[in-house]
Amino acid sequence: MRKQAESLNFKGIEFPMSLQAIEKFERLNPEISVHVFGFDNISEVYPLRISKFQRQKEIDLMLLKNKHYCLVKNLSRLMSMQTSKHHGEIVICRRCLNHFPNEKALEKHKENCQNHDAIKIVLPEEGSILEFKNHKHSMRVPIVVYADFESFTKPIDSCQPDSDRSFTKAYQKHEPSGFCFHVKCLDESSEPILFIKTREEENVADIFVDMIAKDIDHVWSSEVKEMILTEEEKTDFEKAVECWIWKNPFEDGEKKVRDHCHYSGKFRGAAHNKCNLRFRKPKHVPVIFHDLSGYDSHLFIKNLGKTQGQIACIPNNEEKYKVSQKVLTLKTRNSNTKFASLIVSSLCQAVLTNL
Repeated sequence: MRKQAESLNFKGIEFPMSLQAIEKFERLNPEISVHVFGFDNISEVYPLRISKFQRQKEIDLMLLKNKHYCLVKNLSRLMSMQTSKHHGEIVICRRCLNHFPNEKALEKHKENCQNHDAIKIVLPEEGSILEFKNHKHSMRVPIVVYADFESFTKPIDSCQPDSDRSFTKAYQKHEPSGFCFHVKCLDESSEPILFIKTREEENVADIFVDMIAKDIDHVWSSEVKEMILTEEEKTDFEKAVECWIWKNPFEDGEKKVRDHCHYSGKFRGAAHNKCNLRFRKPKHVPVIFHDLSGYDSHLFIKNLGKTQGQIACIPNNEEKYKVSQKVLTLKTRNSNTKFASLIVSSLCQAVLTNL
């Protein structure tokens, strides 16, 4: 060990070496990468520091409580009892401590895992209960838009490609010829809006973005409807013993109020006063397409940038987007501006999100 230590460069490093100083050590010794693990009271090993370098020599160390390091000669033996019931050798990912049957499976896992920080898994205490508390975010989305585009193929002229090189020959262009969208507001909905291109100079994508923003603004800024309450619902309210939002019983002296939908006027149930005040409509409007990422997004997604408001997206790659978001400025009932997000997603993604 001493002979090996004499061959290493420790210039400017103080001892005992801190975790922060290890990166400097790695820069001084470019053939070595150092990984450090910790050990807690419940006999579990967890990563403290995982090197960002992949080098020929990988050194695993265990940091003890007295701030001394212990060399780990075989990580598989150290982790086998903790991660697997398999008694043979296992392949460990140092970053997340998951185990794999072979190096090939580990390398495939590293493609995603290496983009994240090293983690320590902390399980809840036995008997603890995980409870949903943000009931204000559980309101059903009041407005949903279903939309679809139609297009035609237009031949295009292109130069003769070089036969000595690989190439993709573009011979036609897809241009939107029309669209249809349907604004659904809870139990009520407007008639579907259909637009068909009739003139060559009409920009269908621009028209779609303008029309859908105006329709959503019209519904969003509509007046709050007065509560529609039947005699049976009045009786149900008087007999109610728990808040329909929070699902907790009413205590003595707590104020019980009637909660209703501001769009339809329908009575929803009895609620605590504080729950009713916090229970607000979501500030986003889903716009659902069939095959958005595969086709429709290419027809209009760039046109979202021509109006005011920020744009964000969740991409699969440079050409396909799972979800796109556009912030709209809407007028509320009291003429103040309000921001809402237009969430554009494909039909499959929307179904999975709401399962």
